[in-house]
Amino acid sequence: MHSDMLETLKIKLFGHQPVAKVTDQMLDNIIKREFGSMADEVRQKLNAVVSSSNNGKNRISAAIIKLSNKDLNAVDHYISVAHNDPRDVLSSAEYPRCSKLGFAEMEKQDMKPIYLDDWNEYSNWLN
Repeated sequence: MHSDMLETLKIKLFGHQPVAKVTDQMLDNIIKREFGSMADEVRQKLNAVVSSSNNGKNRISAAIIKLSNKDLNAVDHYISVAHNDPRDVLSSAEYPRCSKLGFAEMEKQDMKPIYLDDWNEYSNWLN
């Protein structure tokens, strides 16, 4: 995918931490892939997700699905976490290594491989 290669290049050159772009179609595919016959129930639950943009809502929803790890009950838990602060689900799903570091102040050069590992893992999961 072209945008994945561009994000990888930005990480390697500039130490830029990428922001996932999750389309409606991608989100629907993820829901079907992760929850199969329970997809409609998950879609209903995710209607409760709030964001100021469609990409934001899709990113939060995708993060909830990833963190739920195919557990329907966990979807409710992570929706609740997202209502409190969506950054908690976004950082844990999209940037797990950085989250463990607590987004500590490190030199950009030292962060590049961490950003790259996080991005590769998440973009592979998305697609």
